[in-house]
Amino acid sequence: MKSRISLIIRSLAVAPLLAGFLSIGAAQDEVKRPPLRVPEAADTALQLVPPGWRAEGEVPQEVDLNGDGRPDAALVISHGGIGAPSEDPLVIVKHVLVLALRGPDGKLHRSIVSDDAVLDGDEGGAFGDPFESLSIEKGAVVIMHYGGSRDRWGYTHRYRYQNGQWMLVGLSFGNTDSLDLEHFDNHDINLMTGAAAVTKKGDYDGRPKQPEISGSYYELEVLPVDQAPRIDGSNAPGEWPGYTVRLSGKSQVYRGRQFWRGRDDLSAQLQAVRFGQDLFLSAQVTDNEVTSGDVVRLVTKKGLVIKPLESKMMPSGKGYVFEARYSLETIARASKPGDKYLIEAVQAYLSPSSGGDLEGFELPVAVKIIDVDRSAVPKARGVLSTRLVGSPYNGAVRIFHKGTLVLTSDIAQ
Repeated sequence: MKSRISLIIRSLAVAPLLAGFLSIGAAQDEVKRPPLRVPEAADTALQLVPPGWRAEGEVPQEVDLNGDGRPDAALVISHGGIGAPSEDPLVIVKHVLVLALRGPDGKLHRSIVSDDAVLDGDEGGAFGDPFESLSIEKGAVVIMHYGGSRDRWGYTHRYRYQNGQWMLVGLSFGNTDSLDLEHFDNHDINLMTGAAAVTKKGDYDGRPKQPEISGSYYELEVLPVDQAPRIDGSNAPGEWPGYTVRLSGKSQVYRGRQFWRGRDDLSAQLQAVRFGQDLFLSAQVTDNEVTSGDVVRLVTKKGLVIKPLESKMMPSGKGYVFEARYSLETIARASKPGDKYLIEAVQAYLSPSSGGDLEGFELPVAVKIIDVDRSAVPKARGVLSTRLVGSPYNGAVRIFHKGTLVLTSDIAQ
């Protein structure tokens, strides 16, 4: 099984050559495709399909997706490939996600038209068209992909309508060497809690095989923002959009469980966003005894503390607020010292010309909340962490491109 990082670097090397071929092919395809104009309103899901396009699968389901009791619609529309006898099979199939919400007037109103949410027919490798299915499970829109050649990969994304937007709430992905099933790497992430479970076996080519390693941890899902938060310890409303990881259970106490007396003693809400090349971290900490020894740290698996570019800690009603800004390249260098491919991969991911992605970019660092209480037990020291006791995996931050965590329409209508 090839290293995912080395595959990224090799793909970057041939990107200019491929871009030339793909741009020619794309231009030819666009000439052949009919206009993509999804109606603003329709009576049924099928009426949302533009002329010359088709709905994938059977008749699209109409299910309540926003909790108002009215049936909404989710469908993938396609053009090209072999989906219809009248279409040229040489035209690469394009898939587009359409989500619509039914209003009080009884009509379906266009909500999202997304090209990036569903891969096209030429993005599945030798295995062909990677789009597998769209379904609705417990009010969530579930999109599945599967592709590759010898290296087979799969992705499952779960989007839910909440707080007036379509948010990614579940992400599963993995890869397997089809010629050696002893090699696999599977991830399952609940983005609403940050809880992640990983199972791996095997190793890269030329290295000794490793036994199966399974474990859990918490990770921060990092939303890209258009304006950087102010590092002032105020945690202003709207300054930290996206996801929250809550550290408030005994299983999240990494050190000093015998001293922990519940969430009023020590707990935290963690949030992170990305602006440009930097990671911004916020920790709202509940602590019944704030002392000079209390601190929030970003640490590697080996315990190396990553120094922020700037930070601020301010008291709050029940504890304190910690805010900090870190360089993503510094985080990468610290997490895997000497791995130049990781640094190159981070730089490529952060490049403005970098395209969309399906799994984000993981950096294996943990957040630790260190609490020093002096009243109950002299210098009692407790630690909350996104790394769990007994897990072989460190905590993580996972950065995403715009439009992955929160779906937006990326096709003009």
